[in-house]
Amino acid sequence: MSYVIKVTIKGIRPPIWRRLQVEGSLTFAQLHSVLQVAFGWLDYHLYRFAFDGLEVCEEDPHATWSEFQAEETRQVDPATTTIGSLFESQRRCVYEYDFGDSWEHEIVVEKRLQGQSVPCPVCLAGARHRPPEDVGGVGGYERFLASIKDKSDPERDENLTWARKDTGGRLFDPEHFYLDEINARLLHVLEDTPEAAEALFMGRSGLTGEVGRSRRVRGA
Repeated sequence: MSYVIKVTIKGIRPPIWRRLQVEGSLTFAQLHSVLQVAFGWLDYHLYRFAFDGLEVCEEDPHATWSEFQAEETRQVDPATTTIGSLFESQRRCVYEYDFGDSWEHEIVVEKRLQGQSVPCPVCLAGARHRPPEDVGGVGGYERFLASIKDKSDPERDENLTWARKDTGGRLFDPEHFYLDEINARLLHVLEDTPEAAEALFMGRSGLTGEVGRSRRVRGA
């Protein structure tokens, strides 16, 4: 089964959102990677998915979730928990990325599509560019936008230069959204994973070329 989900960054107007079709067999760790690509985040902060009474999150060796969680909240591993196991019964959750800036994304399951699989995640629609990494949350982003829109602001040029890290060198445009660009990246989003590596090594044909031959000789 596949799911159509709408993902919207909370607290920003006009909204920044993406509509995606994803397979229910994806793990939440894989969905995290999909969301990073779909929004263009740089994936160097922690994350979690919060459901009613349950959180899907990696363990942070430097912090304890018990400081922030209610006693009845259960925690499960994103690397082994599939999205279908929760989206089948729950229509909403919050994906939080970067616990400092606290970018909360509301996820709404819009459709459950039985028998309609997709070979890779697909972005169906969306709007606007996400905020720069480490801008300081919603409040920091509002100050950043005010600065770059004000040509008399003495920090405008510095802020625009700083934000190029988030745009691949382009001038930051909060309205930028290019569907084909996102889907071109989503084609390969699940390849650089332990699951993909295992499939490569354990597949019927195995690896080819020098590396594959040397592996088979050593294992003969």
